[in-house]
Amino acid sequence: MSTTESPAGSRPQGSSFESFLDEYQGVRFYVSLAGLALVFSFAAADAWQGGSPIPNLLVLALIAGHSAWCRWRGVRAPRTVLAFDITLLGGLLLTIPDYPSVMTGTVGFLALVVVLFTQGRWRAGFLTYLAGWYVCAFLIGSGVTADSVGNLAGSSLSIAAAVTVMISVVGWLGRLDANRSQMLGTVSHELRNNLTGVLGLTEVVSTTEDLDPAEVRELIGMANQQAMDATEIVEDLLTASRVERSAMTMNTALVDVNAEVVATARRFQGTGTDIGLVLSEELPSGWADSLRVRQAIRNLLSNAIRYGGPVITVATRHNGDSIEVTVRDNGDGVPPEDEATIFLPYRGSTAGRRDESSIGLGLWICRQLAQGMGGNIEYQRRGDFTEFVLTVPAARPDQDPASAPASFRAPVPAHTGKSRPSHTRYSPVRVRSA
Repeated sequence: MSTTESPAGSRPQGSSFESFLDEYQGVRFYVSLAGLALVFSFAAADAWQGGSPIPNLLVLALIAGHSAWCRWRGVRAPRTVLAFDITLLGGLLLTIPDYPSVMTGTVGFLALVVVLFTQGRWRAGFLTYLAGWYVCAFLIGSGVTADSVGNLAGSSLSIAAAVTVMISVVGWLGRLDANRSQMLGTVSHELRNNLTGVLGLTEVVSTTEDLDPAEVRELIGMANQQAMDATEIVEDLLTASRVERSAMTMNTALVDVNAEVVATARRFQGTGTDIGLVLSEELPSGWADSLRVRQAIRNLLSNAIRYGGPVITVATRHNGDSIEVTVRDNGDGVPPEDEATIFLPYRGSTAGRRDESSIGLGLWICRQLAQGMGGNIEYQRRGDFTEFVLTVPAARPDQDPASAPASFRAPVPAHTGKSRPSHTRYSPVRVRSA
């Protein structure tokens, strides 16, 4: 037999909530057994104070027995469990009215459990029921005096503050869980689309006999693009996992940042987006992880393409001990209410600008990678342009034994006078750092 009871009316069976409820049943059982042993030992040693220990032993034995029965029968009924515990422990409070600190701690613990396992009117009802026991026990023990009312008010405010914080934490955890669920659904959808594209294109190549070499190359190129998209999604997920486990490592070495910018921009050829490059000719080598630099720039460009305007440029410059890579676009920018949270994981825009194909990790990954290499990434709005500035350390002389770092010159497309092609254009302007 398995009795279930959803505290909010919406949590699915088999969820992490139920796993936590199972843990709570175990906590109830073992804490009650420990309490029984403690009370019994005090009573046996004639060290028990505050009246007879029998009510305490009875209450603890009932809770232990109830939790064992619930676990044995597979009962998941949090509202029943809470009503049971509050009633028993509330009655127990009446037997120890001379110990307000014990009462406050017990009531505070039960109030936090109520916040965890209930919502809406059930939460308000249980908190009111618990508060009624607490007020009655407190006033019965201390009497209705100015001091007792003052102590009651102070204790109640402490409990209320803890409950308020816990409600905020529970709400934040719920939003985080929802964002993670949405992210998993988005990742599954995107990977399936990319893999379906790869399978379809390769099947056409393998089963169609009259394709000319140019068509074969085009189809293989399209399949390669789909495979690259899937690989980048997986790489972002692996990076997020390593960062969260503090297992991220950086293979720092001399990096030609301009070359990484050009290589990353080529990744977006054929997307219908023009990316202008404004690269410093005098840029020194950076001291960073080339793979992570490219990953960060790629995420910034993806972000600009999804949310920015049609004019997108990437600029590099040498600024003191750092090399700056600025990705700018002429879009609307980040809404003011989102500026404080854009670098947090699994966060969507409050203005409805989130792309359904986004997993909500790009900017967070960028900042984590930049900081892991000793740099940073910042957002700023300049006039009609949105800018994300990625900084990485410039190589010091002792890190570069060569006489001077090789400068990098971006390729300049030939001007034919024809209309602009629908692919990435490279470096329409070349500038020198001051």
